[in-house]
Amino acid sequence: MKTELIYSLTEHFEAHAQQTSSGVEFWLARDLQHLLGYAK
Repeated sequence: MKTELIYSLTEHFEAHAQQTSSGVEFWLARDLQHLLGYAK
């Protein structure tokens, strides 16, 4: 993969991260299923 594509995909993935009040990042399964191409 080209470096630019990797950075673009990483940014897109990281943009969907949630964060707790103490700074811990997490992702919701419903968000990940769409990012990874799963319909259900």
